[in-house]
Amino acid sequence: MAINANTARNAKHTSVCCMTGGGKGVAMNALGIIPAKYPVIIFDPHGEYKKLAGRKVYQYKTRMNFAKIFQKAWATGKPFILAYTPKLTGNSEKERKKSLIKEAHWFGSLAWAAADGNRILYTVFEEFGEYSESNQKDESIIGKIWTGGRKFGLRAIAIFQRSAEVPKTIWNNSPIKVIGAQGGLNDQNRVIKELGCRAVDVIDLGHRNVKLSMFAEQLDEIVRTKVHYLYSEAGGTFEKMAAYVPQSNYLTKNWSVEQKEIDKNGSYKVVS
Repeated sequence: MAINANTARNAKHTSVCCMTGGGKGVAMNALGIIPAKYPVIIFDPHGEYKKLAGRKVYQYKTRMNFAKIFQKAWATGKPFILAYTPKLTGNSEKERKKSLIKEAHWFGSLAWAAADGNRILYTVFEEFGEYSESNQKDESIIGKIWTGGRKFGLRAIAIFQRSAEVPKTIWNNSPIKVIGAQGGLNDQNRVIKELGCRAVDVIDLGHRNVKLSMFAEQLDEIVRTKVHYLYSEAGGTFEKMAAYVPQSNYLTKNWSVEQKEIDKNGSYKVVS
């Protein structure tokens, strides 16, 4: 179990909240959320992670293999990134969700067992909304990581599409919040209340994403070329940030005059 409590450690838990197409992947890769010197484990239900901020991600599909490799990698004291994509059981959506929740809790328990206050371990929960059981208090091992993991070196990151569906345990105990384009009014209001921003600040995120989208012929669809965020490290404060989408950056050379003006204006700090 978690050892070597160090109450001097800073709280670095993070919530990354972007609606579909809002740029959560770009945020994880471009905003420097996880420093390269630290080890990372990812609960990755859909097997999305091949690289993270230029670092190779090693993927595993069984508990045995993931736990075995994690134990060996953790013992080296060196940085690494390992992802766990569980094989779910059950024939119905309800049964599969129950299986997903069980796997997420196992993953959280493994992180808690490894936690050592003398070291930092980033623990990422991708698509957290899919196995979040309510938007109230989270009394599972995942909630325990958010409330008690700081002093044991755990820095947890929850990535989800809708803040209104996420437990307040996770939301309230994430001093760092990365907010992309929001969908529903409830999600917008939760962001406004937490960051102290205006409705227009939140609406502008999605507006800019759409205005700077372009048609990609090889995909036969409209794609994002630049995504925008509100980045907060403490309640009531935020900074405007943006990043170009690497896969579609070639399309920016065909931006219209209007798009070029939108790109230049808005006081967004561009990160690479």
